[in-house]
Amino acid sequence: MCIHSKAFISKVSRTIPYLVGGVLAMHCQYLKASEGVEKIIERAVAAYGAEALLSVEQMIIEEQLFRYSQGQSGFAAEGLHAIQLHEYDQQLKINFEAKSKTFKRGDKSLIGNYGHYNMTVIDRRVDKNLGVKIDHCLQSFQQSSSVNWDSIALGMEKGVDTLVVKALATNKANSTNQTEMYINGRVHDVFTQVTKGVAQTFFFDRNTGLLSRVINKKGGRSTRYDFMQHTRNQDGVAWAKQTLVTKDARPSLHVLSRDISTTKDKSSFVLKPKDYKPNTPDAFLEFAEPSVNQIAAGVYLVGQGWGFTLFFDIGDSYVSMGAWQMPNDTFTWKNRVAQLQQFTGNKKRVSHFIVTHHHDDHLMGLKEVVDHGAQLLLLPEHLDAVQESFEQQLSPNEYTLVQEGTRIELGHLQLIDIPSSHADHNLVVYLPTQKVLFAEDMFGSSFEHGFHSPNSWPSRDVYYRSHTLNKKMLHLGLDIEQYVSSHHGRVLSKAEFNQSLQLFCPDNKELKRRLFAQ
Repeated sequence: MCIHSKAFISKVSRTIPYLVGGVLAMHCQYLKASEGVEKIIERAVAAYGAEALLSVEQMIIEEQLFRYSQGQSGFAAEGLHAIQLHEYDQQLKINFEAKSKTFKRGDKSLIGNYGHYNMTVIDRRVDKNLGVKIDHCLQSFQQSSSVNWDSIALGMEKGVDTLVVKALATNKANSTNQTEMYINGRVHDVFTQVTKGVAQTFFFDRNTGLLSRVINKKGGRSTRYDFMQHTRNQDGVAWAKQTLVTKDARPSLHVLSRDISTTKDKSSFVLKPKDYKPNTPDAFLEFAEPSVNQIAAGVYLVGQGWGFTLFFDIGDSYVSMGAWQMPNDTFTWKNRVAQLQQFTGNKKRVSHFIVTHHHDDHLMGLKEVVDHGAQLLLLPEHLDAVQESFEQQLSPNEYTLVQEGTRIELGHLQLIDIPSSHADHNLVVYLPTQKVLFAEDMFGSSFEHGFHSPNSWPSRDVYYRSHTLNKKMLHLGLDIEQYVSSHHGRVLSKAEFNQSLQLFCPDNKELKRRLFAQ
């Protein structure tokens, strides 16, 4: 029954009289929905351990899961994209009383276009308001404002039904749209909460009180969590051993096993591992504005942000390489040509453009190249990918097929193919007179002096490609003084490139030992 106070009825009665009945009905319906939701949540809290859940001081959650995604293919004949599969081994320690958390993840690439260095690790720790990132490759730590109580686990907590129910117990407000539906033939109570712009819809088994599904919607995007194989520990706290996470109806994560302990952890909380050194942040080179850098006689690097093009003056024209861009970029290849012409004061055209490999982000600017009238130079293995990047097929007079090792009579530049798991064919360009090497996705740094840690994707694999490249250059006996990347405005000297080769991670066994040691 819905009972209203005299004050409420009087307030409504002073408005339009004939709406009173409707307003009362709507208000009554809202109260019934709220009362119903509270009962659903109370039943869920009881199912998940009741007081054992609400008063738990510490919790350790350990998971093994697969992550599915689409990435760039390593084999040109396969096409532009392919499946990627990563295996996560992760742990979240929560001390609700001390307000501390530790999140650790071993991330192993099982299927994808990475080399044999196939593991990175994440270690994030927070003590009250202080967050820290740990790098177990470089054995260093860095304070980080982005690591806090809510963000530390990179979304993991949203997929743990026990934590979802614990949060609901303290936030029963703004619940609407109570209804029911059947999952696997079992009736479920359904309701929705809107928090910070996210509409969360919960599906609770009416018989058991356990959570079977959550759907989060925001901005037209949907993430769904399906919870399976519920169990409980000796303290009575329940959880789902498996969880499937789908994003916009596509599989994203599959938790294969999960274990939750609510026994007090006897080990003390460690914010900074013993003998690890503080990592001093280096200045980040944003290249927010378009730039032109003459790095040698007749050699210019032009770009902005994350995309750069190299131009090589061969007398009456330029040879160009590097057309990486994204759909919303404004300083595209043709704008780089215009910037170069303004810088040099001449209107030389680009006669040739070298295509390095088959990935679509490096082919996106080719239409502007062909519209300019430049001849494409590419390997036969890249022809299909290049053709697919155009709405209309290229005519044979718009491209020339070349072979690895070719010395082209265009300023005597040399083309060298460096195969790797990233791309089965990847041309690098060597300018012997200027002693300049140009490559895409092989090396580089966005820092003013230092280098990116190898303990992240894709950096771990980029260092593998750097070593692969270096072995080939040493075998050929090339004299290189400057290393140029299409992703970086910073040009590396020979000493800097060699310095980057010294950064490495230990083998997987040792890396994982460091991760879970303290």
